[in-house]
Amino acid sequence: MGSLLNKHAVITGGSRGIGLAIAHRFASEGASITLVGRDQARLQSALKSLPPRSPEADWDHNFQSFDVSEMQGWSELVNKMKQSKQNIDILVNAAGITQDSLLFRGDHVENQRIINTNLMGTMFGCQVTSQRMIKKKTKGCIINISSLLAVKGGRGASAYAASKAGIVEVGQFGIRVNVLLPGYIQTDMTEYMNQKGGLSAQIPLGRFGTAEEVADAAAFLAKNPYAHNAVLNLDGGLSAT
Repeated sequence: MGSLLNKHAVITGGSRGIGLAIAHRFASEGASITLVGRDQARLQSALKSLPPRSPEADWDHNFQSFDVSEMQGWSELVNKMKQSKQNIDILVNAAGITQDSLLFRGDHVENQRIINTNLMGTMFGCQVTSQRMIKKKTKGCIINISSLLAVKGGRGASAYAASKAGIVEVGQFGIRVNVLLPGYIQTDMTEYMNQKGGLSAQIPLGRFGTAEEVADAAAFLAKNPYAHNAVLNLDGGLSAT
């Protein structure tokens, strides 16, 4: 098994939820973290919450505030890495938004926003960071956080399911590319689902997962040098029902 010590991980959606949990896990194992998100104040708070930088790490933790669905932000991120001569060893695409709406009632503007963030944001990230990895001959790793809904659609989740399904077919760049498919994970994004009641009873393990459990799986994929083209369900058995 490999190590995260002195690796540099770029994590989108890193200011909260699954993205922040992954950032904490990676930092605790010695990685330097770049958090990416749109809310600068939230990013600053998330950055302060990270474990201190490892004495053996070459770079401090930092954040970059931009919309992942806009290529300009990604280009500026990579340019800053070039200027500081910092490699990108790991990319975690954890940014994602959703709206619970039936297909025939859905607002087309909101649906487009979901597709832009969840699908295009991931594709842009894969494109620019993989180019950087290849140029620097970095044996990098990309972990795309998709969703159980990508393979098991749900009522009211058409746009979200479509946007997440596209992630599974990201092209190969000569680096390790893996996908995590979380089911219902307890975050602020799913809090309203828990309040509806009944969902936990549909899950064989009887509960929502935790962001830390997703982070454990992400750490495994990041460190295992033979994990490539893997699509890992993490749903408490829900996909088997």
